[in-house]
Amino acid sequence: MPTAPTTHETSLKDKPTLRLGLMAVWAMVVLYTFGVLGSVLSPEFSSMSNISMVQKILRIPSLFQTVIEYGVDILLIVGFSVTAGMLVARRSDDWFALFTSAFLVAFGARITNTANIIAMTDGLEAYGGGLLALGDTGIVLFLMLFPNGRFFPGWVKYAAPVMVATMLGLYVFPAAPFHWTTLGVNVYIAVITFWYVVGFFVFSYRYKCGTLEEKQQMRWVSIGNLAPFLWFVVFQIIPAFIPSLNGESVAAAAFQMASRVMGIFLFLILPLSITISIVQTKLFDIDLIINRSIVYGILTVGLGLAFALLFGLASLIFRRMHQGDQSFMVATVFAVAAGALFQPTRKKLQRFVDRGIYHIQIDYQKTPAEIRDTSETFITGSTLSSYRDLKLIGRGGMAEIYRAVSPTQERNVAIKVLKTALAGEEQFRRRFMREAEVVTRLEHPNIVRVMDYGSEGDAYYIVMELLSGPDLNRMLKDEKRIALPDTVNLLRGVADALDYAHQNGLVHRDVKPSNVMMDSSTSPRRVVLTDFGIAKISDAHTRITNTGMVGTFDYIAPEQIQASAEVDGRADIYALGVMAYQMLTGTLPFERPNTGALLLAHLNSPAPDARELVRDLPRSIAHSLQRAMAKEPKDRFATAGEFVSALAGA
Repeated sequence: MPTAPTTHETSLKDKPTLRLGLMAVWAMVVLYTFGVLGSVLSPEFSSMSNISMVQKILRIPSLFQTVIEYGVDILLIVGFSVTAGMLVARRSDDWFALFTSAFLVAFGARITNTANIIAMTDGLEAYGGGLLALGDTGIVLFLMLFPNGRFFPGWVKYAAPVMVATMLGLYVFPAAPFHWTTLGVNVYIAVITFWYVVGFFVFSYRYKCGTLEEKQQMRWVSIGNLAPFLWFVVFQIIPAFIPSLNGESVAAAAFQMASRVMGIFLFLILPLSITISIVQTKLFDIDLIINRSIVYGILTVGLGLAFALLFGLASLIFRRMHQGDQSFMVATVFAVAAGALFQPTRKKLQRFVDRGIYHIQIDYQKTPAEIRDTSETFITGSTLSSYRDLKLIGRGGMAEIYRAVSPTQERNVAIKVLKTALAGEEQFRRRFMREAEVVTRLEHPNIVRVMDYGSEGDAYYIVMELLSGPDLNRMLKDEKRIALPDTVNLLRGVADALDYAHQNGLVHRDVKPSNVMMDSSTSPRRVVLTDFGIAKISDAHTRITNTGMVGTFDYIAPEQIQASAEVDGRADIYALGVMAYQMLTGTLPFERPNTGALLLAHLNSPAPDARELVRDLPRSIAHSLQRAMAKEPKDRFATAGEFVSALAGA
C-alpha cells in the first residue's frame, strides 16, 4: 500500500513575489464573492421567488420571512468568514492557508439562498454561477489537498483539472448546452454528486494511508465535510425523486423551512471543524485561539433563527387545525416554549464547546471569583474561643483575617475566619478545615505556622502566626516592577517552601502574589507562603478538589484546567513562572478580556518573551520564564529551586 506524503512545503516565507501574487488572488476571490452577493441591490435582482412561495403557503408576514432568509444567509457567511479571516491574518505566508481561507469565504457564500437565486436571475446568471463554481470547486479541491497541500494518490493531480473544468462548464456559461439549468436537475445533481464522492474517496484514502499526525488533523475535518454533504443528500438529492417537495404545496414549503433550519447547523459544522483541527493539532504551525464568544454568538444567533423558523412551521400547523387567525395564540405559546428552552440549550452547547473542543473541565462559570460578603464576622474588641481583642485587618475570597491576642503566650496572632456566607456550606467548611490540618503538619521557615484551629458555634477559624509585612500583591501594586536580584531573593523562599511541600506529597495549586507574605520582624526579611486551602495531597483520595475552586485563573496551569484531580508539583512551578514574569515585567503574561479567553490562553498561547517588555533582561532569564510556563509539565523545571537557580544565573 502506498504511503501518503508526509513532507511538504507550503510556506511562502522565502518567496515574497509568489506570496504577494497569491495574496492578490485571495483578495480577488473575496472581492468577487461579496461583489456577487451585492447584486441583491441591483435592478435585475427584484425579489427572491422562493420567499414568496413560502410566504403564500405558510401565510408568514413578508417582512418576517425576509428577515429570516437574509438572517440565515448572513449567519452562514459570518460563520465561514471568521475562520477564513483569522487564517489569512495569521498565516498569509502559507499558500495552503490562503487557499483554505479563500475556499471558506467562497463556499460560505455559495451555500446561501441569495447566491443560488442570483445564479437564476436573468442577467446575473454568469456572476452567480461563477460564485457557485468557486464554492463547489473549492470544497472538492480542499478534500483532495488536505492536510498537506499535495495531491495523493498520484492520479488525483490529473482528475483535479477535469473537475475544475466541469464546475466552470456547469455554472459559468448560461447559453451552453452543458449549463446546469439546461441539463436538468437529475443530471446536474448526478454530476455534482460524482465529484463530491471523488473528493470524499480521495480524503478517505489519504486518511487510510496517512500518518498518525495527519489522521488527527483529518478526523474533525471529515465530520465537518460530511455535514454539508448530508444536507445535500437530504435536501437536494431526495427531492429530485419526490416531485411533491418541489412544487407550491404545504409539504414543499415545510420541507424548505426544514432545510433552512438544518442548513444553519450542518453547514456551520464545516468551519467549526476546521477551526477545531487547527486548534488541537496546530495545523499550519499556528496557535490559533478562537474567541469563544464568537462561537457562542454564532450558536446563539443560529438557535434564535432556528426557533424563528420553527415558529413558521408551528403557525402552519395551528392554521391547519383551526380556522381563523390563530397568530396571537401561536406566538404566545411558542414564545413561552422558546423562552424556556433557549437558555438551557445554549448552555448545553457552550458546555459542549468547552469540554468537547477545548477540554476545559472546570466549570468556571460556577466558580465564584470573589464572595462579595462585606459583613464582619466579629466586631472590634470581641473574642473567639479564648482569643480576645479581635480586629479586622484583611479580607480574602473565602475568609476574613483578624489580629487577636493569644491567651497562652500574650502575643498577637492572626486568626483566619471562614466568611459567614460560606460557613453554611459543607464543601467550604471542609476545605477550610482541611487547610488547617494540612499546614499543621508542615514545619518550614517559609511556610506560615499554624498554632491552633477549630470551630465555635457557626465560626470556623485557623490561628496562625502574625506576619508584620505586606503581601507580594501589595508590593507589586506599589512598585509595579521588581528588579531581577530582588525577584530572585523573594522567590527563593517561595521555591524552598514549594519544594518542601512537594517532597511531603503536597501540591499548593494556588500560588499567587496575594499568598506570599513578608515577615519584616526578621533580618533579612522572611518570605512566607500561605493559603494551602486547595492544596492536593498526593496520596489521598479526597473529593474536595472537585468543588470547582481549583486555583486563581491568572496563574492556573493548563493541566488544572483540563484535569484538576491529576496535577503534581509542576503545576506550582507553572504558577511560580507566571508570578516571576509579573514581578519582572509588571504585567501578567496572559491578559484576556474574559475568563474563557484567559483559560484558552493558558491552554494554547505560547508564553511571551519577557524581553519584549524589559529589553535589558538577559536572554537566559526570558528563556527560563518560558520554560517554567511550558504547556506540557514534562517540559518545565523539575523543581521550583531549579527554576529560581536559573533566574539567578547559577
